[in-house]
Amino acid sequence: MHVLRAPQADVDLDVGTLRIWEAADDNDEPVLVLRDVDSTVVIEFVAVDGAWDLAIRAAERLGDAALMYAATLRAAMAKAKQQQNG
Repeated sequence: MHVLRAPQADVDLDVGTLRIWEAADDNDEPVLVLRDVDSTVVIEFVAVDGAWDLAIRAAERLGDAALMYAATLRAAMAKAKQQQNG
């Protein structure tokens, strides 16, 4: 599997303590909130020039990436358990 180099992070979130929920901002617009023990990140969409489809596709890519990350964690866990058991 080829993994791209990620840009330097502005915020690191600990997935082990991560809580995620849909919410609404002060303008009653939908947002996605990600929070761990140290940080809170709000993902929002500002409707400019009817770019709804772009935002929806980006949200779908985010979901797909999260599923791929979960699979990577699952594989790493299995490998770690296998190494522990010899």
